[in-house]
Amino acid sequence: MKYLIPAICLLLGVCSCGAEGPTDPAVRPSFFDLKGYFDAEIERLEGYPLTVTKSIQLNGETETKQLTDLNFSNDLRLFRESDINKPAWQDKYRSEVQQLSGQHQLTTYTALDSSLQTRVLTVEEDLGVVTHVSIRRKTGTVLSKGDHQLEYDPATGYRVRTLQINRLGKDVDALIEVSW
Repeated sequence: MKYLIPAICLLLGVCSCGAEGPTDPAVRPSFFDLKGYFDAEIERLEGYPLTVTKSIQLNGETETKQLTDLNFSNDLRLFRESDINKPAWQDKYRSEVQQLSGQHQLTTYTALDSSLQTRVLTVEEDLGVVTHVSIRRKTGTVLSKGDHQLEYDPATGYRVRTLQINRLGKDVDALIEVSW
């Protein structure tokens, strides 16, 4: 009797071993894995010394700096947050692939539900390598409405344009450009 419980545990352990079954389709990304892509880009950009030029234009006033210590994780947060891969959103976006030439393609995901912040996500790829990402987001509260245009080019940098209309206070017209 004292060996019965360990024997059952051993038997259950051996029986539970085996080849992994097919992956659950709900776990696989339905759309382009934007979060995963930007996680890899952040790792790539932080992996070697890089001097960037960062310009911020806010309501007509511009400031430009050369930086060697840009926090890419923080700076690219808005791009990562635009990821549309959520199981509940599988039927909330329409996807369209346009072959530009050979293996050069443009994939566009358009929101079908007006409550989603990421309205349009466009990914351009050449030979399976991302060459450009474009995102249009809409945000809003009772007090403000925002329109955000995000552009990312892995070879040259990124740009974030925000136009925010506020019921109370000044409207915001901001442009952030980072180039390397």
